[in-house]
Amino acid sequence: MTTTQQPAAAQRPQGLSARPRLLLLCLAALVGAFGLSVALTALLPAFQRAEAGEWGAIILFAAAAIPLAVIDARTRRLPNRGTFPLAAATLGYWAGIAMTTGSWQLLIQAIVTTISIVAAVFLIALFGTLAAGDVKLLIAIALLTGWFSWMLPVYALFASYLLAIPHAAAILARRRHHDRDTRLPFGPYLVAAAILAAVAAKLFT
Repeated sequence: MTTTQQPAAAQRPQGLSARPRLLLLCLAALVGAFGLSVALTALLPAFQRAEAGEWGAIILFAAAAIPLAVIDARTRRLPNRGTFPLAAATLGYWAGIAMTTGSWQLLIQAIVTTISIVAAVFLIALFGTLAAGDVKLLIAIALLTGWFSWMLPVYALFASYLLAIPHAAAILARRRHHDRDTRLPFGPYLVAAAILAAVAAKLFT
């Protein structure tokens, strides 16, 4: 009895400390991204700050999100230690840009848009078309794209479904042959669509 209870007791503090560690990681990402965006733009001429800052946001998002997409493709999982800090970093980065450029209305637009799109996507997830990890990843995606336009997160989500169609068709074919691995890793398509949407917003608006 005592030998079987000791491992459980030893594991309990580790489980309780996981959430505080995640919160600290998110806080570090928020503060670090804020400081980075200020450092990148504060010394630039005023007319160059928004342009440089927005491209920087896309590059930094891609640098952090592409490894998450690779993880999802390999394991069919999007870890909380990747999705939540990415969202915090995106928010912190935009806050820094808003401070150096005065574009507070764009920061508010990104936040309000994120709340709206995540609420809608959560309802979609209840019907089983999106996994919980995808919803968490969409927080960062909506923050990134919502800065450029109220509707851009919606366009990015729609584009991710379009990009995933060939893979989804291949999965349907596998199901007919009773293939076991028929899960669609949606993270790579969400990340690709977000980057394409943000780049298109910069190039064509």
